[in-house]
Amino acid sequence: MKKTMITMIAVAASATLSAFRPPAVPLVSVEPHFSLWSRADRLYDVDTTHWAGAVQPLTVLLEADGVTYRLCGRGDGRGVEMPVLPQVSCRVGATVTSYRFADGKGLSAEVDFTTPRLTDDLDVFSRPVTYLTVRVAGAKNTTVKATISASFATNDDKAKMTWETRSVAGVQDVSVGRAEQTPFSVRGDRKRADWGRVHLVGPFGAEGCTTYILAYDNVKNVRFFGTELVDWWRRGGKSFDAMLAEAVRDAPALEAKCRAFDDAFRRDMESVGGAKYAAIAELAWRQSFAACAFVANADGEPFLMSAENGSGGMIGTTDVFYPQLPHLLLTSLTLAKATLAPTCIYAASDKWPYPYAPHDLGLYPVAEGQYYGMKKGQSVGGGTDDTFRMPVEECGNMLIALAAVAKAEGNADFAGRWWGEVTKWAEYLTKFGYDPGNQLCTDDFAGHLAHNANLSIKSIMALASYALMAEMRGDRATAEKYRALAASMAPRWIEAAKGGAHGGGRIAFDRPGTWSLKYNLVWDRLLGFNLFPKEVAEAELRVYRQVAGPYGVPLDCRKTYTKSDWLVWCGALIGKTEDLAFLCDGIYRFLDETPDRVAFSDWYMTDSGLFRGFIARSVVGGVYMPALFRDDLVKKYRK
Repeated sequence: MKKTMITMIAVAASATLSAFRPPAVPLVSVEPHFSLWSRADRLYDVDTTHWAGAVQPLTVLLEADGVTYRLCGRGDGRGVEMPVLPQVSCRVGATVTSYRFADGKGLSAEVDFTTPRLTDDLDVFSRPVTYLTVRVAGAKNTTVKATISASFATNDDKAKMTWETRSVAGVQDVSVGRAEQTPFSVRGDRKRADWGRVHLVGPFGAEGCTTYILAYDNVKNVRFFGTELVDWWRRGGKSFDAMLAEAVRDAPALEAKCRAFDDAFRRDMESVGGAKYAAIAELAWRQSFAACAFVANADGEPFLMSAENGSGGMIGTTDVFYPQLPHLLLTSLTLAKATLAPTCIYAASDKWPYPYAPHDLGLYPVAEGQYYGMKKGQSVGGGTDDTFRMPVEECGNMLIALAAVAKAEGNADFAGRWWGEVTKWAEYLTKFGYDPGNQLCTDDFAGHLAHNANLSIKSIMALASYALMAEMRGDRATAEKYRALAASMAPRWIEAAKGGAHGGGRIAFDRPGTWSLKYNLVWDRLLGFNLFPKEVAEAELRVYRQVAGPYGVPLDCRKTYTKSDWLVWCGALIGKTEDLAFLCDGIYRFLDETPDRVAFSDWYMTDSGLFRGFIARSVVGGVYMPALFRDDLVKKYRK
């Protein structure tokens, strides 16, 4: 399905494009309102867009020895066409996207987009900054000019905008924002920056190397139950100008650090699952983080709050950060706890009266209470009762996530801050978890399902998780009680799920001859519960090989669509590299061949390779699940 055009370009430029073609290429990867992508094979084929599709033109021009070439965007910002310097490659790394251009006569240029999402320094990690750097060779006199449009700073292209030019750290700073500033004026899905100002800082740099900074001053980022929270880097009162000055100062060192990180990361991921797995992992890194706001709460503690991009626009959705969790567990326990704390705080407040865990906190970027399933028409089917709020799903997600953090830290102190709620969720699953009623799970697009076998596994893992945390807290009686309960459920599950298609487990206990991805089983191995014999996972993996389509294994027997995060989790069920490679092969083919040019979608069709829904979500962080089984990598990345 590769475009014929690609081959023609490669021949003309006497080079080949990257072996892996992402459906959309990350350029500016900061946060949900400030996220820029290229939806084409070549950077100059189309105008750049926000992750949700709104056009936000970034233009980059190169003047070399009197000739002006277009590197990025469709023109010069005034609709004037000009020649391009032919692109010969595009490489997406974890933190850097690199384009290469050459005319075949000696003139060449390298264009890098670097977002320093490195978790060893969370102050730098939280800066709303992406570096655009152009390196030119083969010309005596060169000038690089970058421009942005007003659409970077408004969700309404008809709004009145103001421009300002000034100097920061001796460098020109051009910014744009709405004339009328109304923070938190828009909320929900597919929204761009609509308050604050977007900045283009530059040019600066050494001879032959020109750097610009694209940055977003949102002033306030998230509203959490009436309190307006600021970016993490801002928590001590640091000004935006001071942050920008630091970003200018640090540019060479950070770009070098990111390039070195990407090279090492690529090698590490190849050692986990091969080259195709590594390509998937590289594409997921920035997207996972860029779908979140990293802020300081009123007490100066970190909150990492995801936006449910492309799937409803909710903030802090429990079954969205649950699949993202492997990325956080691999890289930063601070971030893992920062994503769980807001939900725990909400659940412990008088604003949440239910015995089960919340689904979400509101509509991004305003957390004022659960949105999903609370009013008619807001959820699948329009229902408002418990069966639409995913009670078993979210209790299971919270208990497993808290236990994973506890095991990583060697204590359950973090979960202990909300032990009353944690216990309440375990009690709920004791009553309703093993054989779930007719309700939604995280795969809510598939509709209600009673006796869901995979959801039952989640409950069993969650009860074992509660036992693990109770043991860490010194409550041996409770630990033994819940450990025994979980252990008693596993053989019951095996018997109830017996009789699925191709020798595996059923999709639901009352549906013989069916099958589904049992991705929740991966925690049995990762957390060391060993409740299920290895043969259960082996049987599931044999089923997946029988039912696979050209672009992967469907989610279950009802439809041909799948979820990429769950496929990778299934690839880690027993730890065989051939299983991971098999399940990642379909994801890789989808990303490489789909004609739908959108940011990494986790929901797509396994028969056609077409995008089904969901764009630019944080759940792609789930692809790092296999890396969590490598102690050397966990130690390396979790600094």
